[in-house]
Amino acid sequence: MRRAAVLGKGSLAVHACETLAGLPGLVLDTVIPNMPEPEWDVSLTDTVNTRWPDVRVIRSGDWRELDPGRCDLVLSVLYDKIIGPDLIAATPQIINCHPGRLPHYRGVRPVNWALRNRDDLAGVTLHVIDDGVDTGPVLAEALFSIWPDVDEVRDVWWRAIAHGRQLISDTLPRLEDIMPRPQDSALAVTHYSRDNHQLGDRTEWTRALSGFPTT
Repeated sequence: MRRAAVLGKGSLAVHACETLAGLPGLVLDTVIPNMPEPEWDVSLTDTVNTRWPDVRVIRSGDWRELDPGRCDLVLSVLYDKIIGPDLIAATPQIINCHPGRLPHYRGVRPVNWALRNRDDLAGVTLHVIDDGVDTGPVLAEALFSIWPDVDEVRDVWWRAIAHGRQLISDTLPRLEDIMPRPQDSALAVTHYSRDNHQLGDRTEWTRALSGFPTT
């Protein structure tokens, strides 16, 4: 029986747990929630404790407490830490669910940046994790329309979550049959937290209100 781990937060990480728990020949072994967990989404910890009480929950939120080689599949879903090379090298399948188009929006706050740049398309991407920041080969992607004149960050964020759910449902059962596609590095743009000041009125959850959570 193969073992899987989910790292991340909120309803999308819960959906990943549901999907993995339903796959034949695979057992959901470990969950590592972001800490602290966001108050504006469901608690991954509470949901796992209720629905899968035998699953190990690493409450520190630290991927380094997952022994390299323990799990055959590790899935990062909106996880807030960079996973190190020891775990990457020891895991046969290690995948990230990124709430943005790749390679166009590597790094942090891809939803905010897509709106800041007045794009008409946004996306969600499943890609292999390597030693770079969102640089690994792409397994699957979902693109969807956005309307910068009327959309707030929160609108596009929850739209991305909805499309991410479908992408996870469609992709995880087919992992053995999917050939990852290398990213075109010539198109790559990476945003870091130090760039957040350039987001202007797209920094927060909405343009009109302050004090809301950011993505």
